[in-house]
Amino acid sequence: MRSGWARAALWGWWAAALWAVARGSEDIVVGCGGFVKSDVEINYSLIEIKLYTKHGTLKYQTDCAPNNGYFMIPLYDKGDFVLKIEPPLGWSFEPTSVDIHVDGINDICTKGGDINFVFTGFSVNGKVLSKGQMLGPAGVLVALRNLGSEATIQATTTQPGGKYAFLKVLPGEYEIFASHPTWMLKEARTTVRVTTSNAYATGPLIVAGYNVSGSVRSDGEPMKGVMFLLFSSSVTKEDILGCNTSPVEGFSARDDALVYLCNVISKEDGSFTFLSLPSGKYTVVSKESNTWALHCPLPVTTKSDGSFRLENITTGTYTIQAQKEHLFFDTITVKIAPNTPQLADIIATEFSVCGQILVTRFPESVKQINKYRVTLWPQDRDKAVLLTTETDTRGAFCFKAKPGAYVIQAVVPEAEARAGLALKPKTFPVTVASKPVLDVMFSQFLASVSGKITCLDACGELTVTLQSMTRQGEKRSLQLASKSNSLTFMFENVLPGKYKISIIREDWCWRNKSLELEVLDDDVAGVEFRQTGYMLRCSLSHAITLVRTLGARCATGVYEVTPRSCHRFEHEYYTYDTSAPSILTLTAIRHHVLGTITADKLMDVMVTIKSSIDSEPDLVLGPLKSQQALRREQQLAEIEARRQEREKKGVEEEGSEPPVQEMVEELQGPFHYEFSYWARSGRRLQ
Repeated sequence: MRSGWARAALWGWWAAALWAVARGSEDIVVGCGGFVKSDVEINYSLIEIKLYTKHGTLKYQTDCAPNNGYFMIPLYDKGDFVLKIEPPLGWSFEPTSVDIHVDGINDICTKGGDINFVFTGFSVNGKVLSKGQMLGPAGVLVALRNLGSEATIQATTTQPGGKYAFLKVLPGEYEIFASHPTWMLKEARTTVRVTTSNAYATGPLIVAGYNVSGSVRSDGEPMKGVMFLLFSSSVTKEDILGCNTSPVEGFSARDDALVYLCNVISKEDGSFTFLSLPSGKYTVVSKESNTWALHCPLPVTTKSDGSFRLENITTGTYTIQAQKEHLFFDTITVKIAPNTPQLADIIATEFSVCGQILVTRFPESVKQINKYRVTLWPQDRDKAVLLTTETDTRGAFCFKAKPGAYVIQAVVPEAEARAGLALKPKTFPVTVASKPVLDVMFSQFLASVSGKITCLDACGELTVTLQSMTRQGEKRSLQLASKSNSLTFMFENVLPGKYKISIIREDWCWRNKSLELEVLDDDVAGVEFRQTGYMLRCSLSHAITLVRTLGARCATGVYEVTPRSCHRFEHEYYTYDTSAPSILTLTAIRHHVLGTITADKLMDVMVTIKSSIDSEPDLVLGPLKSQQALRREQQLAEIEARRQEREKKGVEEEGSEPPVQEMVEELQGPFHYEFSYWARSGRRLQ
């Protein structure tokens, strides 16, 4: 059942009204309440309870009591509703929602029952990363165990990017283990400590590398003993574990940026495998195909029309390679002889597609990153080959792309996106024809949130706040002032995310004191705060019911508040000035006392009221008339009035029936005598 605190809170909730008329009311307000329960310490103030119609419309929302999780939601209508708990992301409760049918008679709210939500745990999040990368693979098995125990509490597999999460985890210390049937892990264990909120693993789990396999065949038959050499410009030899790192004579890279790492030899079935390679870009070359090591002996530069001439070339086979910034050509092999005076044209097969990512305001809640991942894929999904690169520290990036139509996307890491970092456009379409594309630009999206405030009179000084609902501690305020009854406001450079926007003027009433909004990919306009009245706060010496008068025009000025109840107050009426708000104090000095005396026979009854104060004289009431005697007197008066009415209208005409003789009730006991008295506060009556 509901606590005394809840009842006190319910009384306080009704005190906010301009027209305070204290009288009895036949309206029934049903309160749906209960507790958010937890066996462990949680911050109840972060939890909201919301009431929705069965169609999903929000009817009411409230916070929980910070000390015990109690909540109370008033209901004015009968019908079907859904009560939902909305905790911080990652917190688990059972149930998450409760269907309510309010009929005013037998439902749980009308009967005063409690609707409880039980806390079942926080979330534990982490990542499995590829060595040297910001992301990791999907499909890695991750297990959660109590610290020092071999029993698995929960198990899950990583999602794309390497993310994993455990739900419904209660406070404690845990170990997290990762495993995979073929991949080697550099870091296979980490720990996490769950206290009073969601927790993150102490460190990432690291996959050391991945297997790269292939095969070699000749005329369909496997070839044994073919050596394959591995080169890379981004991976060092120290990172290689699963192949022979001994140097091979007679080999040199055509690209000075490529570094020799190791080699493997094909097996009986023609297969070969490089074990546990870290993430990166590699070049694999067979020893038998080392024709690219031959360099042109006579480098030349083309003319403006692209033509070139090689002179003093002897008969033989040559490899020709063309180079130009942002253009890429295939290496061709030609046989020079006296009967081949002209070479085939060298045509550019790929062009650079370059651009930049510009971030002007990095979210404060996460560590600033210097590099971003950028992807490029063809617009024709049937031919989709995803290319990925990484920006430099200045945000610049480049791709090599064949002629065609492409889509470029800059990837914002999940943590940064959750913190509000977004780029525009989301995708950038480009068409590569016969020249490089060098003007791709992604810039940070920052929105504006604007709206209007409408007041009943001059607005004066107001404060509007914009608070992030997902990033703790992020709150902005605007101090506004206007002598007119309306003014506008605007928050600029707002990061994407969910926000609560509120207006602060505690002594005024608003249609909506706060609103929830979400910034996605466009500015938010049309936010409106409209004043509906003025807050009247009362301090009462006795519990009474205050009724708010609806539909009245709440203008500025001085108002009279007249209390009507079974109490008499110090003043017959009180004044309230909206321009100088204050707390009205109503102290009752007299109280209406009613009494009834029952006697078996009719008599003159006298009532003497004695006060506990000796100096006050006795009060004598009477003689009192019984209720039966009063009713008999009323009947006689009504009979006499009807008789006089007939005489006045000349009802008794000649030949008409005489009127029926009307009789009154005989007086019968028991006889009830009622009396009333206005008693002073603190008096004891005898």
